[in-house]
Parts: sequence; C-alpha cells; structure tokens
Amino acid sequence: MVKVTVENSYASDVMEEGNDYLSGIFEPVFDEITATDLDSDRPIPADIDGIYLRNGHNPLFRPQSGRYHWFDGDSMVHAVAFENGRATYRNRLVLTAGLLAEMEKGKGLFPSLRDGFAAEEGLKNNSGTDIVLHNGEIKTMFSRCGQPYRLDPYTLTTLGPDSFGGAWTKGVSAHSKTDERTGEFIFFNYSFNTAPYMEYGVVSPDNRLLTVTEIELPGARLPHDSWITEQYTVLHDLPLFWDPQLIEQGKKKLSFDRSMRTRFGVIPRYGKGDEIRWFEFEPTYMLHTVNAWEEGDEIVAYGFSLEVPVPEVPEGTPSVKVQNYFLSFLYQKPRLTEYRMNLKTGASSERFVDDTMAEMPCINNRFMGIKSRYAYNTLVSQTPLFVMSGIQKWDFEKMAEVDRYELPEGRYMGQPVFAPKGDATGEDEGYLIAFVSGADKSEVYIWDAQAIGAGPVSIVLLPQRVPGGSHAYFARGQDIRAARERRQHREAA
Repeated sequence: MVKVTVENSYASDVMEEGNDYLSGIFEPVFDEITATDLDSDRPIPADIDGIYLRNGHNPLFRPQSGRYHWFDGDSMVHAVAFENGRATYRNRLVLTAGLLAEMEKGKGLFPSLRDGFAAEEGLKNNSGTDIVLHNGEIKTMFSRCGQPYRLDPYTLTTLGPDSFGGAWTKGVSAHSKTDERTGEFIFFNYSFNTAPYMEYGVVSPDNRLLTVTEIELPGARLPHDSWITEQYTVLHDLPLFWDPQLIEQGKKKLSFDRSMRTRFGVIPRYGKGDEIRWFEFEPTYMLHTVNAWEEGDEIVAYGFSLEVPVPEVPEGTPSVKVQNYFLSFLYQKPRLTEYRMNLKTGASSERFVDDTMAEMPCINNRFMGIKSRYAYNTLVSQTPLFVMSGIQKWDFEKMAEVDRYELPEGRYMGQPVFAPKGDATGEDEGYLIAFVSGADKSEVYIWDAQAIGAGPVSIVLLPQRVPGGSHAYFARGQDIRAARERRQHREAA
C-alpha cells in the first residue's frame, strides 16, 4: 500500500498571467513528499537497482521584476529509488544560498533572465539544469555556471555548495561530466566578461581537484556542453554569443554569426591550455552532445546541431511568449551530426546522419567516452514548449534508427535515463526510465531498452504531478554503495 508523507509545504507568489512555463505541464508544485511502495500497472522489474533523478526549475518567489523566465526557477529534484521491485518517490528543493536568502526575506531578491543584460551578472545560481552522481553524492548544476550543490542521493537533503574540498569556489558548467569508469568529474567554466573566458578541470573520484587550466577564447561565448573520451576532452567555441558592441553599451542581444566557424578544442584530460588543438567546422550551435570516442588517430563525436540556433520571433509577440521560441526544439530544428577530428593530420569532417528532429539524448553511461553502439534520442514534440513526445533508438553501427516509441496524445516526457539490468554488461541490456506527464497526472514509464517499440513493461503511478523539467541521471546503487565504502575506509584510516 502506498504511503505518502508530506515533508514540507510552501506558499508561492510566482504566478504570471500568460506564462506557459508557469501553467499546464510546467505549473510548479509546492509540496515536498515521500511516497513509498508505489503502485504500478505491472510488476516493476526486480533487477533495477538505483535511483532515477530528474532536475528542473520550480520557482518559489517572483523575480524582482515579476518577469519569470523558466531558467530562473529554483532547482527541484524528483527521484524514484528502485530496489527489489519496489519504488519510492521523493521531491526536494535544492537549498541554494540564493533560495535560502529569499526564504529568510519572504520575497524574490534576484533579477530574471528576461530583464536584459544588466541582470546577467546578478542572476541566482538556482542549480536547476543538470544532475549527476559523483563520489557517492548528487551534484546539481546551473546553466549559467555556478558552484554545484551536493545532495544526499537517498534523502535528497542539500549538503551544501561543492568547492572540491575548498580548492574551487568558481562555477562549473551545467553539462560537466562524470566518467563512470574512472569516477572522475570533468568540468569547464565560462565567463561573459573576463578573459580568457573559459577554464577546464578534472576532479578525482574522492572529490579532490586534480587539475585546472585556462582556455583562451577570442571572446565571451555561450558553450553549453562538451565531450569526453578516454584520453581527451572536447570543448566548444561556437559562434553564438551576446553582441559584443551592445555589451559595451550595457545591452544584451543574442547573436549567431554565420560568418564565423564552429571550433571544437581537443585537450588531453589532464592537459594545460596551451596543449589544446582546435578543429574548425561549419557554423552551428549545439546544446547537447551524445557521445565521443577515439578511433585510430581520430576522435569521432556525435551531437545535435541546431539548424536554427536563434529562431525568428514573429513581430508583436508578447514579451511573456518570447521565451517559448528559445525553449522549444520545434523552432531550433536539431539534427544528429557526426564530427571527426584527426589528431595526426589535423583534418576534420562533418555530416548530418539523420533527418529526424530529436534531442535530449541518453546512453548507457558506462559507455560514455568509449565506442558505443546505441543512443536513445527523445523525439521533438509538435507542442512548442520544452517537452518531448517519444524515444528513438539509434544504432551507430547501422547508422540508422532501429526502434521507436511515441507517447499517447497529450502525454509528454523529458530526458530518459538508461538503467542496467542487474549485473548486465551488454550495452543495451537494461531499461529506459522517464517521467511522463500530462496536465493532470504524472507516471514513470519503464521500457525494455532492447524493445522500446513494444511499449513500457511497467508504468509506475505517482501521487503527485511532476512538472516538465530539464536533465536526468540514473545513479547506480552499486556506485553509491562503493563510494560510501571508500569514504568510510578513508575516514577510518
């Protein structure tokens, strides 16, 4: 029998008329609950061992101007822990320094991303974009760079900002990576106004800063993601940034310069900035990568290139609706793209490999940075919001789609995660897991990764709606337990 405990309830004044990211599937929730022994339509696979985690923006307070942008919202982590065929759901706000200050004052204290360039430096680090497991703890991260926040993976209790043992008080990008094979955390940081504009570093499995170096860029950029391989990290220098002439006037306008080349910089994992090698490609912008690996002298990398990085907003669009154009893959038209970089000859090549509009990919994370066969890409919804409508299974050996599942009408999902079957070693021996929501209710769909087109093998019922969110991660139970054992041994030594 499901047992639901309301741990905390909050009041909020955040609502804004006409804002699609405060209503419908994105309407915030203000109860933090714990629900044990969740019901399901069919038995939950007993060989799922770990925690499905999903980050997202869930605001408590109105920005100072009252003009809410979805990226302003506070981080709320929704999690479902699986063990022996049973499931427990929790959701908790990440208690960032900014949110705690607002709670103390009882009002919003920060500007909005919709308030223009002057607000950029004053934005709250809400830590609401991405989420990974590292050192047996959860790290949540902010799209505009900020200190990550540490959470207990079982209770979701906020443990505080992460400085890697006091060695790093600057920010990290949202899409910093955990290498599950080595246990390392690989990050980059970027700045809008301070040369050299990027920094890159590696953190050990026990959360010590191993190396950090400056990366010189021609100017301020907006990199969003990166790739890792076994020996290298690939950083992005993309021709989408704030108009530099307007920046000097204290104004902000997003500019995509098609006269500039895209550059990907390959640096040894523990390398210094002067070791980076840049490869040039056609101008594009990329939000999310899939995977990369070393193949002979080449690095082969896959990601979603945006055909329309800056969508055209129809004249007369209300201010509250402008964000919809930049928060919808429907308008940006992502395409799966292959990039090759030859470290011996310096040659580079690129090609589109699929016409399907998809994004928000996941893979079996044990294969991140090594040659993988499968990616699970989410299908772009025809609803012009940050929601997805199904999953495509992509095969890099066949270079083709090999399976697909499309959600029922009126149901939407975000990024899925891959959960292995017990001790399976095969790349696609596992499950895909995702929150699936409508305006009225939310569920957790579980698919067999080897047969997603057959539909979910189990649908877990949730006692609370889960708003549309950002990125997700599957924290393997064995990884959490192993990290805790290592910590206990260190503390006992």
